[in-house]
Amino acid sequence: MNTFFYTKKAFSEKEILFILNLCDELLPPPKTAVITQANNVKELPITSYLDKEVLKAFVRNKYGIGYESDEGKPSIRITKPDGRGFVSIPSIKREEFHITKKIALHLAEGLDLKLLAVPPVEFESFNKIYKENRRTTDFPGLYWLQYYDAQEFKKQGGNAIFDNPYINAQLIKDGIFIEVGHSPYDFQTPEGEALMIKANAAMPPVVNY
Repeated sequence: MNTFFYTKKAFSEKEILFILNLCDELLPPPKTAVITQANNVKELPITSYLDKEVLKAFVRNKYGIGYESDEGKPSIRITKPDGRGFVSIPSIKREEFHITKKIALHLAEGLDLKLLAVPPVEFESFNKIYKENRRTTDFPGLYWLQYYDAQEFKKQGGNAIFDNPYINAQLIKDGIFIEVGHSPYDFQTPEGEALMIKANAAMPPVVNY
């Protein structure tokens, strides 16, 4: 499953550098940059997320850039849909979980995020439940880590979320950062699965406005 996050507006050059510096510091190095253009796709060999030629191309390019590593490692896509920024990062490489709570908090604190979601490992059964009983369009249910901006925070119940005894929650900027369990692997155990069920059940009603 993929970790993904949106920004409220199109990425600024500063935000792009923030994301790529984080990737360069914490993820395996990329091998190829995939640049989508109007009439073709260009591939460049690279060794860093901060490759200067790719950064120049990203500024000029209205579609986005992909960074590919060896098989089983992250293949990151940074795009610019509808005047906002979007990033998708595969969560898992075998037994290695790429997105940590530390990275997620860095993203929530360093970017003007609309939303962020980090699904846990082996979460397919919950996704089926969420499809049948969606809370909101962007967040049908709880994940391991998530960030709601002010609008989604209000939709999900506002300050009543803090009454949920099965989550850890903190305010960041105008939104809320929520953690369920201590690791992405908790939900592979009966206890972790039970915790997620209780956490979802204890969420306040969705507010429609």
